[in-house]
Amino acid sequence: MATLMLAVVIWNGSRTVPVDPTQPIVLIGEPPPAASNTDVLRVATFNIHSGRGRDRRFDLARTAAVFSTPPDLLGLNEVRGTWHASLGRDQGVELGQRLGMQSAFVPTERRWWHDHFGNSVLTRLPITQIHRLPLAGLRGKAFRTATLVQFEFQSRSVQLLSVHVDSQSDRERQLQAVLALFTGLQAPAILIGDLNSDREDPQLKSLLARPDVVDPLKDAPGGARGRLPIDWILARGFRSRSGQFIDNDASDHPAAVAELELE
Repeated sequence: MATLMLAVVIWNGSRTVPVDPTQPIVLIGEPPPAASNTDVLRVATFNIHSGRGRDRRFDLARTAAVFSTPPDLLGLNEVRGTWHASLGRDQGVELGQRLGMQSAFVPTERRWWHDHFGNSVLTRLPITQIHRLPLAGLRGKAFRTATLVQFEFQSRSVQLLSVHVDSQSDRERQLQAVLALFTGLQAPAILIGDLNSDREDPQLKSLLARPDVVDPLKDAPGGARGRLPIDWILARGFRSRSGQFIDNDASDHPAAVAELELE
């Protein structure tokens, strides 16, 4: 009987389950200054592949070094929770400390009774609200969540949606939901993240045809080493100053960075 109970406990712990959507999201680190003294907003997105590089080594110092200058706001995908018992903190917190940014971990999955995996938002601007928006999926694993952030820039309230869309059977319906969320936000608004969709996708083609949508990465150098990028930064209510992909050995994705100005 004891062996059976132990097996049940191990089986329960090893299962990947979704995070309670009502679980609060906590910002960690020193609060940023109350106001920005620049007209340019620098945003970035990076799927960090859990800090594992092309050589399959985990090295968060190398991950942080991708950004020679930290952006104002950074969305991270594929972030591990308390990834090392001796550290007692998630990868987003460690990267926030290395980059001098406040961080919030938004887990999507629980395993072994702790928040195992998800996304993070790092900021150097004051965040006024942050919400978790679960994305529906039918696969029963690889749970996905969109993070909706409201922050202050140039005395304006800006809404930012940071996402990681499924790469398999749930991709199309999740992408549809994400694009509907983005276009439904009051401008100025920004969408960043790994959409697992390139610019040949019909839904993205339709979005990019809208006159109010700005695509700062349209002609960006760098990218995904021979394939169309699937990491995106899109905006409404902004003008694009610049956009670039930062190729690197710290992940299997490039980092994407854009400089935006309010209209």
